Amino acid sequence: MEVEIQIEGNTNLVKVPVYVNDQGPFTFNLDTGASRTTLSSNLAESLGLQTYQNSKNDARGVGGSVSTRFTSINRLAVGSLTFDGEEVYVLDLNSMLGGCGARDGVLGHSTLQHCILSLSYHKRRFKLRKGNSSKAEKEPEFSWKQFDYIEDTHLIQVPVYINHQGPFDFVIDTGAGSSVITPDLAKLLSLQTQPVDGIARGIGGDVKLEFAFLDQFSFESFKQEKMQIAVIDLGSVSPRGKLIEHGIIGYDILRQLELVIDYPRKRLAFILEHNS
Repeated sequence: MEVEIQIEGNTNLVKVPVYVNDQGPFTFNLDTGASRTTLSSNLAESLGLQTYQNSKNDARGVGGSVSTRFTSINRLAVGSLTFDGEEVYVLDLNSMLGGCGARDGVLGHSTLQHCILSLSYHKRRFKLRKGNSSKAEKEPEFSWKQFDYIEDTHLIQVPVYINHQGPFDFVIDTGAGSSVITPDLAKLLSLQTQPVDGIARGIGGDVKLEFAFLDQFSFESFKQEKMQIAVIDLGSVSPRGKLIEHGIIGYDILRQLELVIDYPRKRLAFILEHNS
């Protein structure tokens, strides 16, 4: 069984209506860069959920200085799709993200790992179904590519070529407003960076924002000439960002594609969209 959700235009924030213990719906943001589905501390409190620390679980995905707690959910539901016995993060999302973005929660890898998702910003459509669900109709034929996670994380890496050099492993992140390269990669490619009046905000805090201009950026069937890209020290955004050696593919590129991720089979596909 498949759930389809209409998404807003001109933003990377895919808002998903989510039920928690049969209450809701609450607005969660889709984030393939998030290791675990997360509830805001305000929502957990309003639902009367007990929180606890769990030393057995790795909380490196959130800022080292952030108080990380967990709670157990009997049932989490996205439309007709249900996920039982979820252990999720509980974080003060409003404080960490400056009141921007997710207010109720984030739909992350701990839930998505059971699913096949399709995301098209151009068609303003997000589809989700469980990977073990049966379908009467034949599945679409995609040019599937197997993917790997970075080390023992949830982060999906894709080989990217920049200015005809590479490949460099970039992470797919629907939570990122723009694509990013690391300062080390910018230096390796001899790119000139330009500071801008702004900051990059992440769970680990605010970091300096710079930009560089690329002659070409390409992966799979996607190719873009003459593009601007953010240069950010990802290790300062979050501790797990230190594991991202080269960069992130974010909204500015993903909005030109339909992204299909089959988590159970560890494969993905990109379909070029004909949008301006």
